[in-house]
Amino acid sequence: MSTQISSQIMQQQQINKSIIRDFYRRAVAQGDIAFAEQVIADNYIQHSPGLKPGKAGVLEALHLMKQMPKPPATSTPFMRLIAEGDYVVTNLCFNWGGIQKVVVDIFRFEHGKVAEHWDAVEDQPATTLNGNAMMDGPIPVDDLALTTSNKAIARDAYQQIYIDRQRHRLPDFVLPDFIQHKPDIADGRAGLSDYLSQNSSSLSINRILLIVAEGDFVVIQSEGIANGKPAQFYEIFRLSESKLAEQWSVNRLTQ
Repeated sequence: MSTQISSQIMQQQQINKSIIRDFYRRAVAQGDIAFAEQVIADNYIQHSPGLKPGKAGVLEALHLMKQMPKPPATSTPFMRLIAEGDYVVTNLCFNWGGIQKVVVDIFRFEHGKVAEHWDAVEDQPATTLNGNAMMDGPIPVDDLALTTSNKAIARDAYQQIYIDRQRHRLPDFVLPDFIQHKPDIADGRAGLSDYLSQNSSSLSINRILLIVAEGDFVVIQSEGIANGKPAQFYEIFRLSESKLAEQWSVNRLTQ
């Protein structure tokens, strides 16, 4: 790939990030429906449960949100933005009615507009095994030159450890001081090992659906079974020293 093409791709990724950032700020927070109409494609595909299909479903939801009284903000919204190719992933949290909501959104762009969307939402529990919030930690993307290699490492790690559950491979892929934000997993490589050994009956991951990587962050969307029901899993990993260093996770049932 030529330097000029690579520069154009990176520039478009930053434009896509700006569109999504403005969508949250203007359309969601401020009720700017005209902006939403401008940036959402007419052939928009919606995968969020509870929303009507297509562009009309999003606009209807935004109209309803505009009419609802906004609860007072008790904390500054937290947002991480990760982009690769036609995809932008947001990892954010916000307080709604006294409940901390944790969200992963995946947006696909087509011809400069938002053409498809997936998401998962969970409530922050009162306590976690690791003592960490589901949403905190580093926000800026670093090590852009390592995007391709980090994506390959995360893909292999996810397949062999999270899907195939080859716990003996943990030292090859995971740092000893692995930082965990999934509430039911303890910190460290040992915490992940314990989790994988105890939860095979209640949670199984069948296959990877999508991987989006930028610098030291890699997002993996997968599907499987959680508590006996079909589910999708949205994992965000931060890599350091060519190994998994930190994990965030939000899941949702699909049926």
